[in-house]
Amino acid sequence: MRIKTFEIRVDPALREHDERTVNEFLSAVRVSRMHCGCLRSRNSWTLIIFYNEEASDAPALQAALVREFLPVTSDLTPQECERFEALRRWRDARAANMGHKPFVIASNRDLLNVARGDVSSPGDLLTIAGFGARKAELYGEEIVTVLDSVSESVLD
Repeated sequence: MRIKTFEIRVDPALREHDERTVNEFLSAVRVSRMHCGCLRSRNSWTLIIFYNEEASDAPALQAALVREFLPVTSDLTPQECERFEALRRWRDARAANMGHKPFVIASNRDLLNVARGDVSSPGDLLTIAGFGARKAELYGEEIVTVLDSVSESVLD
């Protein structure tokens, strides 16, 4: 078993990069356990990961890792976790195509709110914290399509 530590800075401009680095690492190893704590003096979180170097292709494990990585207050059901991951992948790809940082489209917190919400139309996004008329207009159809694709894969 090996141990790796990460520092996740609170500043939104840096946090996205730090989170992506952690997620890339998590996708390449088999995690035994994780611990996190807040470093108030440095305005960041420290993540300690106990792992083995063999990769895991099991989607259930990857979803569990994302759930473990998120703060305790974001306790997600397995379906909400799948929705969040699908939304995050969509957002990252959309941002890359536009040449923007992912948080310009939606923050992780916004995506968590959508994953937890009952969104079946672009208009439903107006009831989700972090989404106004402009974001609903720009991305609403795509978000609903992503959520529908997750719902369909759960039914299969």
